[in-house]
Amino acid sequence: MRARTVIAACAAIVLTLGLPVPARALEQAPEAQAKSFAGDRITGPNWEIKPQVARDGFSRVFTLKTPYGEFEVVGQRRLDDRLNELRALDALEKMSKSEMFVKALAKAGLAPLRFGRDLITNPIETTENLFAGVANVFDRAAAEIDQANASKDGTFESLVGVSKARRALAFELGVDAYSDFKPLSRGLDDVAGAVAAGDLSVRAAFSAISGGAGTAISGTATANQLSTPLRDKSSAEIAAQVETDLLAMGVAGAEIQSFLTSDFYSPADHLAVTAALKTLDAKDPGTFLSRAARARSVDDAKFQRARVEAMAAHSAKLGTVKAFESVGDYTLARNAKGELVAVFPFDEIIWTEQVAGSFDKINTAIAAAPQNAKPILGTSAEISTEANAMLTKQGWQIVKF
Repeated sequence: MRARTVIAACAAIVLTLGLPVPARALEQAPEAQAKSFAGDRITGPNWEIKPQVARDGFSRVFTLKTPYGEFEVVGQRRLDDRLNELRALDALEKMSKSEMFVKALAKAGLAPLRFGRDLITNPIETTENLFAGVANVFDRAAAEIDQANASKDGTFESLVGVSKARRALAFELGVDAYSDFKPLSRGLDDVAGAVAAGDLSVRAAFSAISGGAGTAISGTATANQLSTPLRDKSSAEIAAQVETDLLAMGVAGAEIQSFLTSDFYSPADHLAVTAALKTLDAKDPGTFLSRAARARSVDDAKFQRARVEAMAAHSAKLGTVKAFESVGDYTLARNAKGELVAVFPFDEIIWTEQVAGSFDKINTAIAAAPQNAKPILGTSAEISTEANAMLTKQGWQIVKF
């Protein structure tokens, strides 16, 4: 699935309103250079962003050239994730080549690790794949059994310490230990296995990198806010914690299991979505979670996570989110005034044919909804002058964050 097909699918995730739609002056998404959006990150230690950026009016699609193959990345947030993960890979490669690491591997009878093209899984990956004591030991065993379907740690790897080393490495690098980025996943596996087999501590391994882990890579928001449980708990333990928290919010068990067993959310995503729902304390969180569980790709899942995180972070600006509500095929929210709130953290809104058609759909759904007062669009997108005018004519209140 190539870029234009993918961004069309991403737009289909989105919108539907129901007010009279005025005649529209359609725009063409202008050509853009990656440097306009990536700045000095256009190149890095192990990547180069191709100059041309594909756009559909909602999303920007970047193409990354790396030693591990070419990768298409939908959206600025996903680009930030990928570049952070590539920096992490660079740090892992430097670590694996350090004298301390090589000696530890030799002592354990292991061959030196190989990076670069040895981590290639496909020549091109497209975006169709659009986170002590006796009592604690027993709790851990119970969690592994009860949440077996949600566990993303292999049983053997857990027993020999590889999973723990993997999580510790990811913690130090500021990345998701269960990232869908295959080169990073394989790199973490290889280094974690070597750390466990070579009887090295993760801290000792990082000390071999000039400047240490802190200067090797910058942490992400997830690493800063949710890092400790992600480092210290297995994926099954995270799932057990998330299930407990969601049940306390009144979410049905079936909805929780659909969310936890989705192939497209990592434990970091599970924690982040749950934390956002807890912060919001809105009615019917299961309505949102049911939509989130139907994610059809990792890109879709990340978008749903970004939506609920934005609602939690900007609830006051949106009129205080009080409840979730299904409107047609879409999951929206109601604020304290009873206004419908649609939160869509796009890259941009340019009034292309695709964007206009998407808003036609959401307009139709909102028109059929009860209490269809002037709706609020909450977004971080850059909105073109034409799109701003058309949205205003259609009755949207635009809240930027």
